[in-house]
Amino acid sequence: MLQAQEERLAYLADAFQEGWREAVLSRLEIEPVVSDESLGQILVDPEGVTRHALLRCLGLKTPSTWAGRVPTVWARESRSLDHLLRQLASQAPFRADEIRERAADLGVPDAVPVEAIASHSKSPLIRGFDDHWLRRVAKGRDAAYLWLESEGEPRRAEDISEAIRASGPRALSEALRRDERFRQIRPEGTWALVDWPLSQVTTHTNALDAMVWVLRESGPMRKRELFARVAKEYPVGYARLQQCLISDRIGKTRDGLLGLVEDGAEPMEESEPRRPSNIAVDASGKVIGVRLPVDRNVWRGSGIVVHSWLTWYLGLRLAPMSRRFEFSEGSGDLVVRRGTGAAQLSSLRSQVQSMGLVEGCEIVVLIRLDDESAAIRHACESGRCPGAQPM
Repeated sequence: MLQAQEERLAYLADAFQEGWREAVLSRLEIEPVVSDESLGQILVDPEGVTRHALLRCLGLKTPSTWAGRVPTVWARESRSLDHLLRQLASQAPFRADEIRERAADLGVPDAVPVEAIASHSKSPLIRGFDDHWLRRVAKGRDAAYLWLESEGEPRRAEDISEAIRASGPRALSEALRRDERFRQIRPEGTWALVDWPLSQVTTHTNALDAMVWVLRESGPMRKRELFARVAKEYPVGYARLQQCLISDRIGKTRDGLLGLVEDGAEPMEESEPRRPSNIAVDASGKVIGVRLPVDRNVWRGSGIVVHSWLTWYLGLRLAPMSRRFEFSEGSGDLVVRRGTGAAQLSSLRSQVQSMGLVEGCEIVVLIRLDDESAAIRHACESGRCPGAQPM
């Protein structure tokens, strides 16, 4: 009954708007999934009831995904959108802010709530460290890939495991051995991406060195051309090349090209990244708290990688830059550094040792901007401290 009514409505529409069928179907020949809003430019109907009936008469459907139907778009086949989203998932891993651009490249309309669908419990994707998008079946390896890509240099399994909160360096190493994207550098035992050149086949020590060399050789150029040229000299990922742009050696010319600061280009400050959940700021904006685990990095006395939002907030928006804060209790300074590869705190080993903390404890590093001081506070939950002595 309903189908017959909608067919009569379609014949009436033919009389009032000639060619609407061809106009709609031609859109579906170009794009596998089309937004209801864009079809509303052909079939003007503010309420949408009539338009939806006419689209159903043409055999169009609101497509389904693993998260259910998506009423804001139309397709010839009910699984068209699901196919595009699974194709998107197969391209993972990618960074938090890349998912919308990746989806658009595949033909997914802006009207599709990609983030919400990707976050569904049945999604093949899952959010990982720093809210990056990882494949659910390979989240540890994907997280390691993105972290190494951002570092731009080989790293020990212990460092990778700590950074991505993996189950442990031994298990991670076994997983990386089975993944063709990684290789282990001997005799150091560090892990690298297979796309990176071996040290003996390149004259450049890092991506920034290669970028400076290209600009010296060829002069200012557009970003796409620069990245392509640098990748041939020192093959690293897009993310690592993007990080090099906050170097105090790279800048933008008056005509919008990328060039060297030594040749007159203006340095480009880092834009504000998303603030992570482990960093808080008080109402005055003068006290910053960074929650950290006491892990093997801390006990080795290594520099501690932190989210770049901290250095951005502290005004360290070019690299290399650093800022010192005097510990109010104990001796020494806390040094916060911003490099092109990562943001870091200086070693906290002596401070946590003097507090009697153990591996597995949690701390909060407090930074006070009004008097340039720093302090460390024990932050384990009551009754859940690994260093607590049994009764």
